[in-house]
Amino acid sequence: AVVSTQSTGKLDLRVPYDCRDGQDIVFDGLGHHLPGEEAGDAVVLFRVTEHPTLSRRGCHLYTRREISLSEAICGLQTSLETLDGRKLLVQSGGSLSPGCVRVVEGEGMPSPSPHHRHMTYGNLYIEFSVRFPESLDRETCEQLRDLMPNRSSPIDIDRSREDVEEVRVREYDPASQPSFGREDSEEEYEGPPGVQCVHQ
Repeated sequence: AVVSTQSTGKLDLRVPYDCRDGQDIVFDGLGHHLPGEEAGDAVVLFRVTEHPTLSRRGCHLYTRREISLSEAICGLQTSLETLDGRKLLVQSGGSLSPGCVRVVEGEGMPSPSPHHRHMTYGNLYIEFSVRFPESLDRETCEQLRDLMPNRSSPIDIDRSREDVEEVRVREYDPASQPSFGREDSEEEYEGPPGVQCVHQ
């Protein structure tokens, strides 16, 4: 990068790999000066803009990717663009649960190390969220139950007993309902995404 100064006009500046927002570099004696006085220092202050899809923690990069339910179960292929413009073809052969994290080694930020002769790189971490369908018809639900492993057995209970009551759950709205869990909990439970079977 090239920085303009009042004393020298232009100053070549190498931006450090591990530059942080608010970090500064001081160049002694290259600032403004008055006749008969020593020149001041030139201070370069860095402001790091946020990337739309990537965040940085040290030399590692983090991103989030939303996938469909079929991709979560059957595996997926997707692409990610790196900061230097390359395309990464991300493949997963196994199932992915909501909130799981996968790592692509060596696709983070450069990290100079005194213990290595060559530049080392951090990792790229991808957190997956699963987009569930809003509703499924009864036939599709039955097909999925037959295909899914560990299908639960019918509940052996006498529904005619007085101490048995059938209830139905509905969608939980954290904006209009009390906090989920203990009263002393500071975090509100937003509830997992769900699939509703439409009864026809």
